[in-house]
Amino acid sequence: MVVSYPATYYLGEALLMLRFLESNEKEQLQRRGYVCEHLLCLYSMVSDRTALFNETFPVFLNPYDEADVILFGLGDKQEDKRECVLELAKLPIKTLNIVSPVALQKLDAKIQYEDWDYHINVKRFDFNLRGNKYKHIRYITRQMEKTGYEIKIGREFTPNHTYILSRHLSRHTFDVWDFEELLSLERFFREHKHGYMMEVYKNDKLMGFDVIDAFEENRIMVVPLGIYLDVPRISDFLMFENLKHAKDNAYEWLDVGPTCGDVGIRSFKQKWFAEPKYKIYVQKMTKNIR
Repeated sequence: MVVSYPATYYLGEALLMLRFLESNEKEQLQRRGYVCEHLLCLYSMVSDRTALFNETFPVFLNPYDEADVILFGLGDKQEDKRECVLELAKLPIKTLNIVSPVALQKLDAKIQYEDWDYHINVKRFDFNLRGNKYKHIRYITRQMEKTGYEIKIGREFTPNHTYILSRHLSRHTFDVWDFEELLSLERFFREHKHGYMMEVYKNDKLMGFDVIDAFEENRIMVVPLGIYLDVPRISDFLMFENLKHAKDNAYEWLDVGPTCGDVGIRSFKQKWFAEPKYKIYVQKMTKNIR
């Protein structure tokens, strides 16, 4: 059932204008394709309520006194971002999570972490792997050839996907956003037409998959999530397949997301010539309300 919200919705005493989005408008928000694609791609779909502040910044609210705001997009000025946060702080919520290209100063908002969103320039990547620059990649691809992996593209989230997701969750530590996205994947593919999975099989058995989406206007292919069994070279195999898929479909950039402060993840992405494209700050504002 689709729940409709009025165009202007007042919360508490904030006199705050938030326009809540219908399902089709969430699809349009996803296609805006600014920075933080890895968040907008899925989070706007799984959030309880998605709105736009002043027709600019996406705001996600849930019934547990929390709100998240993504301060990328149409508002270029820092004072616009600051005004948005100050207005959202008037909401009757306990926690406001802020994702921004700059650290907002003079606010009671603690910086949780800072990161970079990594992209690979598809046009500059040499798929023939020539020269000393690609020496390590050539070695990796030779190792991948021994795995017997095969690639398929699909959208059906089966019990096999759930099995792999459960094993993936048991091996890693995630923040709340990641858990919400991962646990909402079945709903995401069931309720929305965009997005698909790049799936790895061995002997017809599913080994893992990447979630793929695309932003047609700025020719970016996005890989917001990767879920695998603990098997050899699967992440490298999928990275190379993603790059080839991006090339075949004329995408200019492959967005492989942030490093989440993990040295190993950063090293992996840089090995495939991913470069930091956008700075990301995550700040948390906590309020005491009754």
